[in-house]
Amino acid sequence: MSPPTLSVVLLNYNHGKFLRQCLAGLLSQTYADFEIVLVDDGSTDNSREIIHEHMAADSRIKLTAFPVNRGIKAGLREGLSHATGRYFYSAAADDFVVNKEFFHRAVRVLAEDPRPAGYYGVAGIYVAETEKLAGAMGTAETEGYNTPLQCCVGLLKYRSIVTGPSCIVRRDLFMQWGGNEIEVLMDQLGPQMDYFLNHSLAWRYGMYFEKQPFACQRIFQARTNYSANLDIFAYAARLAEMEKRLRTIDITYPDIEKDWMRWRALNLLDAIKKSGVRL
Repeated sequence: MSPPTLSVVLLNYNHGKFLRQCLAGLLSQTYADFEIVLVDDGSTDNSREIIHEHMAADSRIKLTAFPVNRGIKAGLREGLSHATGRYFYSAAADDFVVNKEFFHRAVRVLAEDPRPAGYYGVAGIYVAETEKLAGAMGTAETEGYNTPLQCCVGLLKYRSIVTGPSCIVRRDLFMQWGGNEIEVLMDQLGPQMDYFLNHSLAWRYGMYFEKQPFACQRIFQARTNYSANLDIFAYAARLAEMEKRLRTIDITYPDIEKDWMRWRALNLLDAIKKSGVRL
């Protein structure tokens, strides 16, 4: 049997409360040629029961269950090792897809246009405690194909952001430019790893953007209390590492150094503001 066109790597740890919504969004896609590589990272809630219920109804779900919690690095490495599709979508079990055409639109564009490394749209920011949208993310210089230069200029000028929850990429390029060193990247970049990988691909090959809402990323106010859990110095170190890695990509334009300075300053200023530290 030939491999599916698209692999969805879904990581879960004690998100039984959200799993049904997450799986419903994936399984309701109009495009059907995909697999769900689901890694359950030692959940102790009702996650396994929900997973097995869905597996009995849909053979596209393939489960790897860790007996104990091993962390996101082990989970992502395991999921990637089982993915076989030409295209790749990574999801967290507390996030959810909201557009039934998401996979169809992405696969159609990537099959017809060999230039972009991936396809993305808009992702909503969904607050778990209030069950309300708090905003959205996902922008580009233009709709349609954005060249590597457009992606670079857009990011450094704060006009273009490739969002993980609404992004599908070519798996071979993802593995070539970061997927094979996931553990190193996670150690060096932490939560900013996805941000780096998406923009690294965008700067090398370009990205295709469609101004459509495709998914929602669930955030938890209790966990995003920056005054309690944001280490400014660790964030600055990750930012510097990301800049060092992105600078190795052979792309430039006349004002790039000024824009790097501005990008660096605005990122640090935003982190300081969220941390509650008084200057």
